[in-house]
Amino acid sequence: MKRILLFFALIITIPSIAQIEEEILQSKVQKIAKGREYLLEKFLDRDYEKVKEIKDYLLDIEDKYYVALYPAELWCILMWTNEYDELISLLHHSDSAYFEAYQRDFYTGMSTCMRVFPRYDELYGVVKKQSTEDRHLLEFSLQESGLSPEDKALITLILDKFIPNQSRTTVSNKTSLETVNESATQFLSDFPNSDYEWFVRHVIREQYVEKNWGMGLGLSFCSGFSSGNMPTNGIGMGVSVDVLYKKFDLTIGASVMTLKTRVDQTYSYNGVSNLVYPKGSNCNWNLPYANLAYTVLDHKRIALSPFIGIGGLIEHYPQNDNKEYEYKELDNRHLLYKAGLNFDIKFNGLDVDKDVIRIKYEFGLTEYTQGQVSAVHLISVGLSGFLRGTKRAY
Repeated sequence: MKRILLFFALIITIPSIAQIEEEILQSKVQKIAKGREYLLEKFLDRDYEKVKEIKDYLLDIEDKYYVALYPAELWCILMWTNEYDELISLLHHSDSAYFEAYQRDFYTGMSTCMRVFPRYDELYGVVKKQSTEDRHLLEFSLQESGLSPEDKALITLILDKFIPNQSRTTVSNKTSLETVNESATQFLSDFPNSDYEWFVRHVIREQYVEKNWGMGLGLSFCSGFSSGNMPTNGIGMGVSVDVLYKKFDLTIGASVMTLKTRVDQTYSYNGVSNLVYPKGSNCNWNLPYANLAYTVLDHKRIALSPFIGIGGLIEHYPQNDNKEYEYKELDNRHLLYKAGLNFDIKFNGLDVDKDVIRIKYEFGLTEYTQGQVSAVHLISVGLSGFLRGTKRAY
């Protein structure tokens, strides 16, 4: 009987506990939201003493589930309240866990509270707007502080990161991100043993480089001529797939060309030489290949990459039903050893994912006739698209 009563007591208690927990959490959300609204009001009144008090209150009720003041937001507020020592103390944290919230988007970082209070992110927008308009006041207060040159340089980096100086970027014709990255690199050079190195590399500076791997697709129109007894004066088209790794470009593709025979094509049968295709007749080439290129020049608008490769030369002649089967032996299959140059004209400048007009010259050697090496010259013009992506460099 006692067990049954205990069982029913638990059933009744569990929902009550869950309800209490929900009410506690809801109460904390309301406290944070109201505190932020009050802080916003006093910030607009420029009552920075009261802003400081509210800020301290909000930090006291923060926990691992609810963020009352986002890192970048808090740093700006500390500048307005002239609490540089507290700001420097925060930035001495060198572990990634503290700055994890910063590295997420601000407006989704506090999604739990935003679902309840849609105006939850208004404070940061106002702080940033006023800091931008009155940036000179923040700079003056910073210079008048008793901080070391290193600490002043660091806080200036934070200002440049979150409150860009538009006049400076306009004069230098650089984006604010480029300006910040240059300043961050200069900071690391001026203070090589700084305690803030992790912070500057991972939070302030945002440099992106190409990923090692990428891919591309291409479509081209080609023409060419040859030496010896090979057919010549050909035109055709081809497709290709590129696999990129760092500066290497492996191109795998195939072309189809129509050419004119340079000499009569004959076939000997039972000691009798028969004319099969007269000089000037059409024949077809299939040219599968694999080229390995290395980029030696990668400018904003052009790129040069010499390559070596190997491929096949498969020669076909039109067959008619009334021709003997043995005539098909006129078809030739040969290896083609190649070298050449890719000349790329870029549409997208230095963008990692780019479209290019690729002009390609190829020189190939093949043993077309027994004991005789013949040369093939091919020129193609096509459109290629490359996808590579970027990764952040620290």
